[in-house]
Amino acid sequence: MSDEQQIIDDYVERAGRHLTGPARERAQAELVEHLSDAAEAGELAEALSRLGTPEEAAAAFAELSPTPPARMDVRFVAVLIDNLPLVGVTIALLVQGLTRTVGQGVGFSLAFPPFVYVKVGGVCVSTAPQGCGIDAYDAAGLLYSLGVPLALTWSIVGLGLLEAWTGTTPGKRAMKLRVVTEAGLRIHPVAGIVRRLSLLLGPFAWLDWAPVVWGDRRRVLDRLVETKVVAAAPAGETR
Repeated sequence: MSDEQQIIDDYVERAGRHLTGPARERAQAELVEHLSDAAEAGELAEALSRLGTPEEAAAAFAELSPTPPARMDVRFVAVLIDNLPLVGVTIALLVQGLTRTVGQGVGFSLAFPPFVYVKVGGVCVSTAPQGCGIDAYDAAGLLYSLGVPLALTWSIVGLGLLEAWTGTTPGKRAMKLRVVTEAGLRIHPVAGIVRRLSLLLGPFAWLDWAPVVWGDRRRVLDRLVETKVVAAAPAGETR
């Protein structure tokens, strides 16, 4: 392999790290063709200079910036699929609460997502004001103390890292969606996790979706970390 070919391969591979889905294959193929033509003309250095960094080249070839955010109804279905473990734990807490109500004649409170709180000795730390006063969670035992943290870890960390590595999640893949930066590039793992932290607020997490009320297709945290969920183009289709 010639030195120029090695330079082209390295550059294209680094540019591809910033892309996901069909856009990655398309951009890499176009970059290889463009740089190979420049190398044959003895202008490889000039071509690389014009393209800039691999990330800048990826943004130029991705051509995803004009893609509008996906419809909210489709996103809601994807969210439901992605958070099935959290939904399952909440339903289990509901069943347990109803059983306790029938058997002991006591009421209970429940929310989705569940309130998150930690008790250390006589001190309770909660992400929501009323989180520390819910007896139903105390009575749930491992279902709450283990089930909720595991489900939230999947919903926040697991799905966030999947989005950063692949651009999609099981729910988004089913609904033909993917998440990208505003420039259409692969998101950073930190951004993937941060855009899901609202789940720690219990039912107040729905405030993150408040923009949908006035027709905005991006959540509050989407705007904070500069990401958007878009419809995934079928393989071979350009935008």
